[in-house]
Amino acid sequence: MTEARPTILIVEDDVDIADMLNAYFRVQGYEVMVVSEGEEAVTQCTSKLPNLVILDIRLPDIDGFEVARRLRTQRRTKEIPIIFLTEKRARGDRMQGLDLGADDYITKPFDVQELRLRVRNALRRSSHWTLINPVTNLP
Repeated sequence: MTEARPTILIVEDDVDIADMLNAYFRVQGYEVMVVSEGEEAVTQCTSKLPNLVILDIRLPDIDGFEVARRLRTQRRTKEIPIIFLTEKRARGDRMQGLDLGADDYITKPFDVQELRLRVRNALRRSSHWTLINPVTNLP
């Protein structure tokens, strides 16, 4: 039996970046889903739980901060690792993203190999939580 491939949800309205990330992470062996709007991202996360979300902040409907806020308030999605990938460089934006519970905050332009390693690390950290009972915090 083969191990299930981790699923990454890419939430990005720039078609070129979305296509590049989709192709890159598929070659790396990930299952990839791509959406371009925030509401669609929340719906997708609720229906088909991804292992990680790469999330832009500037989206055509609700912003990435609101997406993260909604994911963090739902019991089913609150533990999904979130990596913000955005052109918003201001310290206040970074602080807001991390305060919402994001696992990482990367600004554009970005190094795709660095992003790959950050994705791998976030997935490793999150896989440890699946071994812990959420009630007792024991293995």
